Amino acid sequence: MLRARIDASRLSLPAPFDPDRVSLVASIADVIVRWKGDVAPGIKYLGFWTRRAALRHLERNFLERCPADTLSRPRGMVFHLPPKNVETIFLYSWILSYLAGNANIVRMPQAVGGDVMRVLDRVIAALDAAHDPSQMFVHYPADNDLSEMISAHSDARVVWGGDAKIATFERMPLRNGGKSIWFGDRSSLCVLDGAVVAALDGAGLADLAQRFANDIFLFDQMACSSPHALYVVGRAPEHLAAIKALLDLISQEAAGKGSAVAAGHQIAKMTAGFSAAASGQATEVLWRAPQLTSIISETAARADRSVGGGFLSVVFLNELAGLNDLLRDKDQTITHFGFATSDIRRAAERHLGPGVARWTPVGLALEFDSIWDGYDILMETTRLCRVG
Repeated sequence: MLRARIDASRLSLPAPFDPDRVSLVASIADVIVRWKGDVAPGIKYLGFWTRRAALRHLERNFLERCPADTLSRPRGMVFHLPPKNVETIFLYSWILSYLAGNANIVRMPQAVGGDVMRVLDRVIAALDAAHDPSQMFVHYPADNDLSEMISAHSDARVVWGGDAKIATFERMPLRNGGKSIWFGDRSSLCVLDGAVVAALDGAGLADLAQRFANDIFLFDQMACSSPHALYVVGRAPEHLAAIKALLDLISQEAAGKGSAVAAGHQIAKMTAGFSAAASGQATEVLWRAPQLTSIISETAARADRSVGGGFLSVVFLNELAGLNDLLRDKDQTITHFGFATSDIRRAAERHLGPGVARWTPVGLALEFDSIWDGYDILMETTRLCRVG
């Protein structure tokens, strides 16, 4: 029955940005705006992202990227496998593919928070009211036979969640001509201008700390775009005091928002810090209450300790150009503060190797975009028909 529904769903699909589909997605923003009481930051951003004005902007950009003398068409059936650690991702992935005109089947994460379920319930109710059977949100235990069947009847597959998960699914064939879109293990980092941080007044430093805390603590550094390392362009004798003050405020910000750290993870963070010090990779270990542990290195070297839950490796660099030699294939997002736009542009232009899909200001690490990890997801989930 599921196989028949998958095959039937892909046969009669609208063109990208069908008005009825745009209206359904815009209704998500309308509902979130009307909710009263506390709403998780990730859901607030989803409401902002699905505003009708934002969707019009998304459509304009999409149409501008389509070559002349072509028609964009949906790929067909898209199979989504979202991660466990960032529960809103499946909504963004589904929304983009839905706006592209596709039929979709989403294998839901095992645990979904209350606010996310409220959004999904609204989506499903709207789909039911529209008598649209082409969108399926399913849950089933790890079952390769079922995943293989769905894959074999899908025109594209979007896999989030790391290299091990990708390895499980890459051997499963798609429908002839099917497309695989992979979001594997990634790491992210931040770069600050130490002199600019040192020159901030109290309000400016507090604002930077609040934005930095959002990048770290919203998903406890489990999101691929959350920074695990902080590279400071400057000299420790001149700028370390300001960086320590910033770290103190980041910890206070997290504590004020009720960010809790399990005792076991507190010990894991301290163990990682002492290990770095014992091996000569850190000159100082900073314990900023239970929320934040940091290690300081005055040697310009790659920092690769992804402990999570509020752990930062702080490395001093002589110049921004020195960051280029430390970047790796798996680096995804670089957040930045204190540099001119032209400086960041030049830094991005210097890096021609693999890795680094995004440079964005501190505080915006977790803001989802239709271009992610180097993929233009709308383009990847559509096909082009040349007309001449």
